Amino acid sequence: MAKLHELLNHILEDRCITENEVEIIRHQLVEDGKLDGDDVSFLVQLLAGAKEVCPEFDALFFPILKEVILENGRIDSSEQYYLLKMLYSDGEIRESELRFLLELREEATEVSAEFDEMCRVASEAHATEWSLGGKA
Repeated sequence: MAKLHELLNHILEDRCITENEVEIIRHQLVEDGKLDGDDVSFLVQLLAGAKEVCPEFDALFFPILKEVILENGRIDSSEQYYLLKMLYSDGEIRESELRFLLELREEATEVSAEFDEMCRVASEAHATEWSLGGKA
């Protein structure tokens, strides 16, 4: 995990995830031979800290999240936390993120009422110009 933390800090120095960095990330994720919650946490932290991401990152990010999150068919509260962080931590709901969220909802065998509500709110929200509350 320390190795992932070091990589996270290195990649986010310029707050951009480039195509070259995606290959480094991919290599790190497959190194232990399994995808798990730590990998999801790492990827979501990368996304949350980046101002710009390349399309290659999305091509890596979404399939891994889907595989890990839907492993048991359900979306539990800890997985929902990562989805909320994915959507709202960078101040913008990207079209690819919303599309992914709705795909998860369709493919899951069981979703909670809270997850349905999260999908509804995200679908109706403006991509930017929204607030998580509090004072600016």
